[in-house]
Amino acid sequence: MERQLYSMHNTIRFVTENQIPEEEWQEIERFFSYVDREWSRFAEASEVNRLNRLRIGETLSISLPLARLLKRSIRYFEQTEHYFSPFLLEQQQANGYRDSFPFHYATESERVGPPEITPFILEGLEVTRVGGGAIDLGGIGKGAAAMMVAQRLRKERRRGLIEAGGDVVVWSDETPWKIGVTHPHTDEEIAEISLRQGAIATSNRIYRSWHVGERMNHHLLDGKTGRPIETPLIQVTASAPQLYEAEVMTKLAFQMTEQERQEKLFKWFPNGRLLLLDASGEILSEKKGECALWTG
Repeated sequence: MERQLYSMHNTIRFVTENQIPEEEWQEIERFFSYVDREWSRFAEASEVNRLNRLRIGETLSISLPLARLLKRSIRYFEQTEHYFSPFLLEQQQANGYRDSFPFHYATESERVGPPEITPFILEGLEVTRVGGGAIDLGGIGKGAAAMMVAQRLRKERRRGLIEAGGDVVVWSDETPWKIGVTHPHTDEEIAEISLRQGAIATSNRIYRSWHVGERMNHHLLDGKTGRPIETPLIQVTASAPQLYEAEVMTKLAFQMTEQERQEKLFKWFPNGRLLLLDASGEILSEKKGECALWTG
């Protein structure tokens, strides 16, 4: 059975072996309504924006789902040596990403360096600002929402899939799911991944890009500089046991060389795999200790 809703600027698909009861579906709708309202940097009164308005030393009580996501985000920020940073909102805005997509042209503003420490300390549901920087949950927020609902649905369902704009969570006791990966320019399928349990995330630098004069900027930022990543890669697909991990892996893969991915990325995420599409159309498959041309 399949049901859909619209949230986080994406159509969210839920495919399960049996129908989701109406009462449970309404709870899922309420949860995604909460996510749209409280996790968005474009909603002035959201929890995320209230966090960002805190001054150093001030504390704010936040909801349990956001606290769990913030705790995980801080952990990945520290674990990955800041290659992954959810605290680059000011840098996104300085690069021209101030409005919700779609837009095609923007202007840059004065640049500020990315934070060198986490801006927030979390104790239970209490968040205290301890440094500069503003949070932008972006893809990890979308992945977290999908994971939270998947954890609920899979308790009573042996097989299911949640797909949210390139992010996919699957589980199955028997037959694997077949997940297609498409080219960002043509939308043609370029690969198919078979997965029984786990998650897949895809990021590219095409969909969310804009002109600044004669130059193109995009939303994938270098965690160390706060500038759009300069890379021959145009799309990265990551598979991992959890969608949080796959989301972070895509951001790291764009910033790293093959050697760095082997030395760092696969040390932090040893069960992960990558499909890397470059501007020439070549597709590479990478995992711990192995890099090869994708052959299907």
